[in-house]
Amino acid sequence: MSKHHKQDNKPTRHHVVPSSRGGSSRLENIAKVRDLDHKKYHALFENKIPEEIVEYLVTQYWKGDWSYVERAYNNHKF
Repeated sequence: MSKHHKQDNKPTRHHVVPSSRGGSSRLENIAKVRDLDHKKYHALFENKIPEEIVEYLVTQYWKGDWSYVERAYNNHKF
């Protein structure tokens, strides 16, 4: 396994609400993700907060159809 590949699989801390946007470093605002996934997330969504990401997906990809969000929410097991 190459050094680069090992780095991509290394766990890293992701702030759900970015610290630059007022997010805390408390555990409820931290997700542990692979480094590569973290990089991809920010490449796609930059520094958006979760609500902005959902709105972006609805307006840019789903042509304003919020039913995708509703279905996902209703099918999610909390």
